[in-house]
Amino acid sequence: MLSLLSAWQFLFAFEVALFSSYTVLMHLYSKKYVSDPLKAEVFSKGGHLPTITLIIPMYNEEKVIEEKIENTSHLDYPEDKLEVILLNDHSTDLSQSVSEMKIKGISLKNARVVMNQGGKGKARALNWIFPSLKSEITIISDADAFLKSDSLLWVVNHYKDSHIGGVTGKIVILSDKARLSKSQEDSYRFYFDIWRQGESQIQSVSVCNGPLMSFRTDLLHNITIDPDAYADDSDLLFKIIGLGYRVVYEPSAIVYERVPLSTKGRIIQKMKRINGLRKVYINNLNLLGKGMFGKIVFPYALMVHIVSPIIVLSLTILYPLVVFNNPGYLGFLILFFIPKLENTLLSFIITQLIMNFSFLVKTAGSWEAIEDARYNLKQKN
Repeated sequence: MLSLLSAWQFLFAFEVALFSSYTVLMHLYSKKYVSDPLKAEVFSKGGHLPTITLIIPMYNEEKVIEEKIENTSHLDYPEDKLEVILLNDHSTDLSQSVSEMKIKGISLKNARVVMNQGGKGKARALNWIFPSLKSEITIISDADAFLKSDSLLWVVNHYKDSHIGGVTGKIVILSDKARLSKSQEDSYRFYFDIWRQGESQIQSVSVCNGPLMSFRTDLLHNITIDPDAYADDSDLLFKIIGLGYRVVYEPSAIVYERVPLSTKGRIIQKMKRINGLRKVYINNLNLLGKGMFGKIVFPYALMVHIVSPIIVLSLTILYPLVVFNNPGYLGFLILFFIPKLENTLLSFIITQLIMNFSFLVKTAGSWEAIEDARYNLKQKN
């Protein structure tokens, strides 16, 4: 009969093997990525720049929308090839008027506010507007996230490859001041970058970053996002993969995202994201075993997001009993005092534990739950 200690050791070994093997494998593949001298190619050699529609979904964003519009006005992309649509999803605050005044105030001639006529909710709003888009590339960026000036250039560079149907960017965390939630998120993002770059080289990423994602517009004409999916970004990702295209990660296409100011806000944000992502994974189990994505990337993603949280919860519950019977195992706690490793371990364990209780939070109604992420940076710094 398997003893308590043996069971704990087995589960611990499984976790170590799962994450170390995936990290090493993705690291090896990520080394194949080579950045192009993008601007030199595009501007010096006369490379083709596709037309872009930048969609900014907007629901009660009056606190941040002026900063977003200001940020958009500084993007390094020809104005005649960039259309900006602020998609107002039935806001009940002053988002509409504030946006229109800001657009007029800075003379952003290629930007306009459009009222969603497709039913309330981001997914329904996007489904409504997709058929009317005429640009070559569509980029979607959250109202409370800022794009680095050259991010669009890095994104469109990938579309020279006809097999690529989507590109997602790199999130860099902003905060009003140094806080634990930011340091933990930064630790997680270090490995996130390795995993996504490796997945891109194998075939496609398993997670799409909503603050900056892009797709070939003609593909969006044939796609309907699940209106009940909170993870509309990953729902789009899997639908593009299902059409036979790759979706890749571009680490130089940077988007800055705020960290919720409260611990509660950050936890709820994580819970909602994992709820939506898990639903997308379960709805797309038919992709298992298909291509390199279905044979390598997707199986690992399922284990990380569905199997691993249960194992970490079991390890946490059993640990006091293991230490009680085997005091020497108390030495594992020293790992949390090793510089650079402590934040990574803490972030990993907290995230995995949160995943087990994500069902306690409804997937719908996301904005109200993480409202404390909407703050004006100029007022906070």
